Amino acid sequence: MGDASIGEGTWKEWRADLDPKIRVVRELAARYDAHLLAADGMFAELAATTGPEHWTADGVHPTPPGHATLAAAWLRLVA
Repeated sequence: MGDASIGEGTWKEWRADLDPKIRVVRELAARYDAHLLAADGMFAELAATTGPEHWTADGVHPTPPGHATLAAAWLRLVA
């Protein structure tokens, strides 16, 4: 498994790539009245309180608790 702790430079590179994509997805969800699970923000909040390693082993791919949290959040969103 990888290491969820990444350096500041890597984090900035990831965000520079990811943030515009998040904006487009949000715009599309709004345009088409689609459900949107804001997983990036959800995981950022969770990681701030518990550390990222519980939710993702490599900073991207969820751990089993991360997958369970995504599934529960999706079910709440669409139920």
